[in-house]
Amino acid sequence: MHDVVVVGAGPAGLMCASLCEKSGLDVLVLERKPKIGLPVQCSGLISRNIDRLVRPPGNCIEHRVNGAIVHGPGGRDIRLEKPGTAAYVIDRAAFDVFLAGRVKSEIRMKTEVRGLQYSGDGVKVSTSRSEVMARAVLGCDGPSSVVARHFGQRRPREMLQGVIILEKKPDRSGFVELWLDRKLCDGFLWRIPRGKSVEYGMLGSRAGFRQLEKFFGVGEGLEKRAGLIPIGPGKTYFDRTLLVGDAAAQTKPWSGGGVVYGLTAAGHAARTIRQALARNDLSEKALAGYEHAWRAELDRPIQMGMMARELYREMDNRQLGEFLDRLAGIDLNSLDMDFPALGF
Repeated sequence: MHDVVVVGAGPAGLMCASLCEKSGLDVLVLERKPKIGLPVQCSGLISRNIDRLVRPPGNCIEHRVNGAIVHGPGGRDIRLEKPGTAAYVIDRAAFDVFLAGRVKSEIRMKTEVRGLQYSGDGVKVSTSRSEVMARAVLGCDGPSSVVARHFGQRRPREMLQGVIILEKKPDRSGFVELWLDRKLCDGFLWRIPRGKSVEYGMLGSRAGFRQLEKFFGVGEGLEKRAGLIPIGPGKTYFDRTLLVGDAAAQTKPWSGGGVVYGLTAAGHAARTIRQALARNDLSEKALAGYEHAWRAELDRPIQMGMMARELYREMDNRQLGEFLDRLAGIDLNSLDMDFPALGF
């Protein structure tokens, strides 16, 4: 019997596995996809806050940016800039491979989890290949989490769609560009310089490639990526089980980004599981400390983001323009990408 079975080999799952095995736990990682990091479903624009969790190696960093230019309706622009690097443009496939390389335990690919059966002795995890036993399960299996569904978890408050088109055209600009237009979507569009290429993207409840192509005037035949982004977390702890990362909807409601939040929660999950195993108490009550811990660090920005998103969805372009006019008179350069209530 394994101490911990981690379901999902994305950043949150791989970080959980690495931290658990460092505590001497017997860990097994299960991943339904055939290759780590593929297909890529994330733009990989990640703030330098990631350095305090795990420093991305040079081969994972495609480019660095100093800030962003926000384009609003009616030609209103807001420029946000840091004195140095504000964010990395990460090769997400390479980054996931890097995280997997830090895991010494078995990562079993092409293994889809199909069911969970709980007893007083542990958890029987049924997969497309075999059955495995664990004392605890960490559900890190993304927005359509099998582990979360087992516990009847409601869907996140919103499930947004992110779509990306990549054009192999060199761009080493120091700024990401964002477009806000309520006539186009209830999210935003973006252009990210990736050094050797350009990324065009769109986030919203009805984001699609056709709108993206039309807005940026890019043709067909380019590389396309898409993924679901859960917004609004629910309960994340159960008997012998924790949810981490996108499976727990630990994402930023204003941008959909979740890598920093997922890695942060992974640290709390590994610590909680280690302590619970040491006490031989994996009850729901014993694991509740995980939710208290990650919410103490992440809940305030998430809730602020949820409120901001609700306000944004209710705005029309006139109201949005007036709001941006007010923001233009405020120094926003100290805002943190992940924790906007704090400065760097």
